[in-house]
Amino acid sequence: MKIQKLDGYTLITYKDIKLRDGVLVQGLPGIGLVGKIAVDYIVSSLDLEKVAELIGPGILLPAGNVGVFVTNQGELQLPSYKFYYYSGTERDFLFLTSEVQPTVWAQYEVAEKVLDLFVSLGGREVVGLCGTAIEEAETGVYYALATQRLGEKLESIGAKRSSGGTITGACGLLPALASLRGLDAFVLMGSTQTSEPNFAAAKEVIIAFSKLYGISISLEEIEKVINQIREKEEEAKKILEEAKPKEGEQLPSWYV
Repeated sequence: MKIQKLDGYTLITYKDIKLRDGVLVQGLPGIGLVGKIAVDYIVSSLDLEKVAELIGPGILLPAGNVGVFVTNQGELQLPSYKFYYYSGTERDFLFLTSEVQPTVWAQYEVAEKVLDLFVSLGGREVVGLCGTAIEEAETGVYYALATQRLGEKLESIGAKRSSGGTITGACGLLPALASLRGLDAFVLMGSTQTSEPNFAAAKEVIIAFSKLYGISISLEEIEKVINQIREKEEEAKKILEEAKPKEGEQLPSWYV
């Protein structure tokens, strides 16, 4: 293990790596937790090794408080960015996940620290995975580009071009800053109508990512979770329907 101080931040390196035509794939907490679920699932499914962690004053607890997590084993754990390595057939990947987003004032400096590390390892392309709020009940994956020439490739896997709006937080910021360094960069977004964890939207993003880079990722476990959620939703819906007063019936006097 190697520990480096980086202007107030600390980089912990567990394994030295070099990337071939490297791709950085970021998935952090956000709307529907789509990006985080997607990256965490890919890391787990491919059984990837954690190669580095970044900690520092801009990476705080979810509410923006200074502090630490306590694990189920009673161990102290600093909030951190975690990096996982995957060696592909032709190019290598660095997956970035965390329990938190950087606090608002530190979004830029944390993103630049990540890009410094990524470029030093041989990085060439940055992908942000996240969710996007779609008013209509429409499923699918949308994209936004920092590198325009990638549009045709993204269209070929069935992704739809975003028609406008904003992307808050690190999901859009990191690719946008990456493009200023001459890196290819874009965002893939799963459509969601809820702020609750959306595993179905994450699954669509995983499928799109798999097609884009030719990485085989089993969907068996995430489909189990989706089916369990749907079963519980159907059970709740049935209970609510049965609880409704029948035609001609009145609610109890104590019911408000």
